[in-house]
This record gives sequence, structure tokens and C-alpha cells, in this order.
Amino acid sequence: MNRPDHSTYREWLTLDADGGLDRAERARLEEHLAACPECRHLKEEIQGEVLALNTLLRGAAVEVRPDFQTSVMSALPTAGWESRSPRAWRFTAAVILLLGVAAGLMVAGSSAAPSGLGALFAVGGMLRAAVVAGAGLAGASWKGLGLILDRVIASPLSLGAFGFLVVALNLFLFSLIRRRRPAVQPSGRDPRT
Repeated sequence: MNRPDHSTYREWLTLDADGGLDRAERARLEEHLAACPECRHLKEEIQGEVLALNTLLRGAAVEVRPDFQTSVMSALPTAGWESRSPRAWRFTAAVILLLGVAAGLMVAGSSAAPSGLGALFAVGGMLRAAVVAGAGLAGASWKGLGLILDRVIASPLSLGAFGFLVVALNLFLFSLIRRRRPAVQPSGRDPRT
């Protein structure tokens, strides 16, 4: 086996400071350091720089106040839908309840007939495949989102709950953005004039 040249040992000193040497390389470096005062001196300099850098980084750390999240969240302005009266939520609650009852009836009806349950699992499998494909694309850029979606679609029950949530949120957003018609005045004139 060839012995590394002097420049290789110098590179190994830097790698050693970062913990990048394996046992065999470290043993060869220690053997070289025993015979080379120049490299020993360089190792001491590197260790001093690493210590100074660690001290600098510890001193530059910013402590986060314990109430930081609370203060930021309380400083955010409220959204328009947060101030709506409870009566405005009746439509959304009724749609969510209706969809929940429909989903329950579908599951109950499909368990009586084996083919219905198979069809439900086939549709669930198709939705799961579509979500997996979408999660793969999203996971390429947002790995965290990909991991979350992978966990959500891990079972048919969680996939069904996720689908129900998406439909309920879409209906909820639709009810928030639908336009109200202006009241017609008794004179028949346009209310904008």
C-alpha cells in the first residue's frame, strides 16, 4: 500500500477536525503526527480555530422568548370569516353532517354486499394511487409535505377521512365566497345610484 504524501496528511488534518476520517486513516494520521512536528503544529492551529469558531457560534445564539409564538399569533389580524355569526355556519355544518351520513350509509351498505365493499376499496385504491402520484411530485420539492401525505394515505380509513375533509373544506370555502345579491329597493331603482 502506498504511503500518502505530505499534502494528503494536511487534508486529513482538516477532515479529522470535521470527523470525516475512518479508523484506518486516523491511525495513519496519528502515526505521521508522531514523526512530523510541522503537521502537529498545524493540527494544534486547526483545533484552536475550531474551538474559537464553536465559542463564537455559542455566543451568537439568539434565545427565543417563551411567549414568542403567543405574541406573534395575537398580533395577526383576524380574518373576515372569523367574525361571522354562528347562524352563518349552519349551511356548512349541515353539508358536513350530510356528507358524514352519506359516507356512513355507503360503508354500511357496502358491508352487506361483498361486491359493494370491493367497489369501495377499488375507488379508494384509485384515489390513493392519485394521491401517491401527487405526493411524489410534491415530495420532490417539499419532502415534509410528501411524508405527511404518505402517512395520511397509509390506510383506507385515513384516506377516506382525508377525502371527507377536502370535500368539507371546499364546501366551506364555497359558502364563504359566494356572493350575496344586493337588496332591490322598492322604487325599482338601482341600489348603486
